[in-house]
Amino acid sequence: MLVYSPSFVAVSQWFDKKKGKAMALSTLGTAFGGVCMAPLMALLVDKFGYFGTMLIAGALLFNGSVGGALYRTPPATSEGRTCVDPVDIDETAMQIELPEEVISVDNPHSL
Repeated sequence: MLVYSPSFVAVSQWFDKKKGKAMALSTLGTAFGGVCMAPLMALLVDKFGYFGTMLIAGALLFNGSVGGALYRTPPATSEGRTCVDPVDIDETAMQIELPEEVISVDNPHSL
């Protein structure tokens, strides 16, 4: 789980044109790892017992979290942004018009 979320963020930041394929491959790798983990744990329990299996599983998860911590953002573009195709948002469209009448919660008849 410590690598799952950062991998989606890293893939979405690095890929622009074929982001769908990159995200699909990332998800496929995660799903394949989940499918392989159950038989691997069963094999390790038979071979090393419960305590040995937990040590090995902890070491695997620790290595994965170190790898997840090494993800980095792509270099900045000429505009100083990391996103290659930024979306310009009109700030006036984000302003909310409030109604002049205020509805009071204390007075149920004002609804």
